Amino acid sequence: MHAVIFAHGLDSSPGGTKASYLRERFGTVTPPLRDLGLAAQADTLAALAHQHQPCILVGSSLGGLAALGAAVRVPTGHIAHLVLLAPAVSAWRNKGAFQAAEQTRPGLLAEALRMEQLSIPETIAATLIHGIEDDVVCADDVIALAVRSRSSRLVLIHDDHRLAQSKALILSVIGAVASGQDPLASDIQTAATGR
Repeated sequence: MHAVIFAHGLDSSPGGTKASYLRERFGTVTPPLRDLGLAAQADTLAALAHQHQPCILVGSSLGGLAALGAAVRVPTGHIAHLVLLAPAVSAWRNKGAFQAAEQTRPGLLAEALRMEQLSIPETIAATLIHGIEDDVVCADDVIALAVRSRSSRLVLIHDDHRLAQSKALILSVIGAVASGQDPLASDIQTAATGR
């Protein structure tokens, strides 16, 4: 089974909701990223991906953007699958969300503006999960990431930025990848969504 590494979001921590349920289910490694700049977060995740290769790298919100940054830094084979949950690729639309963080992490917005233009490397399979009711990260920007990233598949769901209603889907996708299955097979989707 592949190791699972989780990158939490801007206002979260290794003890947050997603980190906790992923650790319980998969023994996930969740580094503390809250006090790091975005480039340092990506470097931390790239080092963990090297240490635990091949891994499943999961990132939520700003952690999704950091995971994207890590994916372009690591050699082929280090990341078996990238799972991005509402990745924060809308910094240019939502600069206000970064103002408080800029107090302790100067330059975070500038790093986000540079990093949000990246594409997922074609050598890394990726699944993007995004809630269409997300009022933090614009779905159009996540769709644009999926379009420019040929190795990605996008799941748009009825949920908000926290993806609190999508726990079963998230666990199902990561579980499928960990066991070598197609994360978007119809039976997995049905089990996760009940439809």
